[in-house]
Amino acid sequence: MALRFCSFNVLAPSARICAPLNRRPWQEWLPLPLGGEERHAAICDCLLQLEADVICLQEFDFAAGTHGFAVLYQTPGFSEGKKLGEVYELHMKQRTGDKNEGLAMLIRRSAFKDIEVLCEELEPDFCDRVAMYAKLTHVDSGCRILVANTHLTVAHADNSHDIPFCRPRQMEQVLHRLLAAQCCDAVFLCADMNSDHLEREPSGPYPPEMVNRPVTMAFEQGFASALHARHPGVRPISHTCSYAQDGCADYVLFRGHSGLQLHEAFLHPNDLPLDVPWSSSTGWGDDAQATLSDHRPLVVDFSIAAAHNKL
Repeated sequence: MALRFCSFNVLAPSARICAPLNRRPWQEWLPLPLGGEERHAAICDCLLQLEADVICLQEFDFAAGTHGFAVLYQTPGFSEGKKLGEVYELHMKQRTGDKNEGLAMLIRRSAFKDIEVLCEELEPDFCDRVAMYAKLTHVDSGCRILVANTHLTVAHADNSHDIPFCRPRQMEQVLHRLLAAQCCDAVFLCADMNSDHLEREPSGPYPPEMVNRPVTMAFEQGFASALHARHPGVRPISHTCSYAQDGCADYVLFRGHSGLQLHEAFLHPNDLPLDVPWSSSTGWGDDAQATLSDHRPLVVDFSIAAAHNKL
């Protein structure tokens, strides 16, 4: 039975917007035909076209200046006249400390039942980071799965706490909740990790293995990265970065029983190479639909065998 995930940092309109995205409005309350220039309306359409069963978004905007942002994600959609809200159940969690952005999770209504969503505020509290967890029963297979969504603190090298303490502490909490889950056939973590485990350059005084510690913590607990498992020998670039080298900040990490099989993983658009560099003139490419954010959407396809109680 097929199971598709999408993890995407959509670059909140209230965030610092890099070129060339600073020349593209986030959204206007005017209807435009397919191919119009509103960035987040185009993101909504892209998400519909990708047809994921679970979509995990980071930098989902809650700012007063972007009133109606959540409404936009629930209503407009150009593909076949559909709307995201007609297909997906939307759950959101704003960061603490009056931060303007946070997380969102869209769960396909027809693919799951017995949906339970829990949100958590991560320590240390001065980082204002959060996580979302969804326990779901996959209708086709009968399997019970757990999906987490989070966005870790940026690896600031100009202080003594983010890299050695804050980020590992955040990952420790997320992993603890995932590993403590009972009666789950498979566990998935969709995240902007703000680090790339294939990076070999230090960040200030910190060696790469310390910067990338959150990712290796997941590996040590038996999780695998879908994108890297499907494309060994390639260093993908999913995020352009003003404070570090560009790299793969976005992960879909997974672990499960033998009935869970990874089939495909790609950065959208699939026809662009995984390691295509960011351009301040064209973003990810000449096609405006390729450059919706300073991240590329990560899409992963699994199959999962029927639960024993359905055999």
